[in-house]
Amino acid sequence: MKGDAEARLRRRRARAERVFDGLAVAGGIAVGTAFIVDADALPVPEYHIADDAVEAEKARFAAALARSQKQIRKLKQKSAALPAAAAEELGILLEAHLQMLTGSRVVRGVERRIAEDRLNAEAAVQAEITRVAGDFAALDDSYFAARAEDVREVGARLIRSLTKTPFQAFSQLAPGTIVIAKELTPADTALFDPLRVAGFATVLGGAASHTAIMARSLQLPAVLGVAGLVGAVGAGDTVIVDGEAGRVVVNPTAARFRNAGRALCDAHPALAREPRGARRRGGRVYQRRGARLARPAAVRARHAM
Repeated sequence: MKGDAEARLRRRRARAERVFDGLAVAGGIAVGTAFIVDADALPVPEYHIADDAVEAEKARFAAALARSQKQIRKLKQKSAALPAAAAEELGILLEAHLQMLTGSRVVRGVERRIAEDRLNAEAAVQAEITRVAGDFAALDDSYFAARAEDVREVGARLIRSLTKTPFQAFSQLAPGTIVIAKELTPADTALFDPLRVAGFATVLGGAASHTAIMARSLQLPAVLGVAGLVGAVGAGDTVIVDGEAGRVVVNPTAARFRNAGRALCDAHPALAREPRGARRRGGRVYQRRGARLARPAAVRARHAM
């Protein structure tokens, strides 16, 4: 009996409403189900190669460069379908990434580490990216801080290519998803389908970041710089992202959920109309960009306690 009571108490605490504040970077309110982006660090193997393996390792790095360039060019083609402001922002960013992958100091530095230090390609990329990004960050200037982030993003792409680690897939998300992550790149946000992703929130990021600019261009409610968010949200939790107030609410109470729904309908009157064939599940049905936002069972259950 005591064990059952403790289990019920843990379930109630897990479903309790939690409120987090961050930076309001893209206006609007989104309500939906949480999808947690895998935040595990990329595996970076490190070992020394034999003298007669240097050319093969340089060839492996060259192949990863070619694959990364191809990925970025494909992203540039896809960006043409984005709103004009988002397409321009992403296009400039991806062009800078392409330049870093073509005869830049990063590329030359990696090749030197492979040839002279006999490092494997992944470790050589990690070491060179850390050095170059550190040089930019040491300049204590917002412009160069952004360049340091670009260098890290290019490095992560190269390491993914070398280790054959797949990118996070967003194309199969359910409509009305709220993406929760430690950090998202502008390229990540460019892959969001607005019919599936209602909004997002991250632990890292600033109001002037490329990701924030992309969120505003895509008109996706977003809150960045939310300390403690990852780990406090579980997959499938109901989340409200208030891009106006800079607030994220996890497992909202029934009253807060209703208020968020009213705010959505006030901002978008057409959303108050139930879609044809929609079923009520004990609460009003809201719709945003094709996503059905109904009062979740967890909210109903907690409200009834």
